[in-house]
Amino acid sequence: MPSLSRPFLAMRAKARTIAGQIRLLGEYQETIVSYMVNSSSTMLSKGEKYQEVIRDVLAVLDGEPDVTARMATCVSLLNQAFDAWFWTGFYVVDKVKKAAGIDELVVGPYNGTLGCLRIAFGRGVCGAAAATRTTQVVPDVHQFSDHIACDSRSNSEIVVPVFDKNGELIAVFDSDSESFGTYDDEDAANLKKLMAAVFSI
Repeated sequence: MPSLSRPFLAMRAKARTIAGQIRLLGEYQETIVSYMVNSSSTMLSKGEKYQEVIRDVLAVLDGEPDVTARMATCVSLLNQAFDAWFWTGFYVVDKVKKAAGIDELVVGPYNGTLGCLRIAFGRGVCGAAAATRTTQVVPDVHQFSDHIACDSRSNSEIVVPVFDKNGELIAVFDSDSESFGTYDDEDAANLKKLMAAVFSI
């Protein structure tokens, strides 16, 4: 399956004007559609999918410093790559609350059904990941103590803490699936690799 990296970089080189940027957007959208078609028709292993996604995310974000743009891009490409994920997004550390001594997450960029707006550290899977600064792989959310059911269809979940270049927790990445046992150690390792490459810079 072709990677998005090379065509995107080639197209971006042409976008020197506003008109060029508009053409770039159209061309890139066509590339995304082609990428999705090829993804569905080609049997890739989970590891191969992650290799493609990581390469493409880093290519798209090359030179982009904005954290929100980085989060949104991760959500978009991961959501397209993995059909079993019905909710994919970030919960961001609320800096205002943190300054007041309150540890709380607020919903950030995501794709899926309506997410919970705020989650306290220590509450549910996201709160556990934030409080412990460790990845949470949950094969069955109904067996997880204090699970927060933002969507009742969720049966398995993974949450990965996100750190900046100084090692400070800035967010958690969250993904939910309707199937049980969707996520495993391979997901955890690759998502940690992606989050470090995108945000710990």
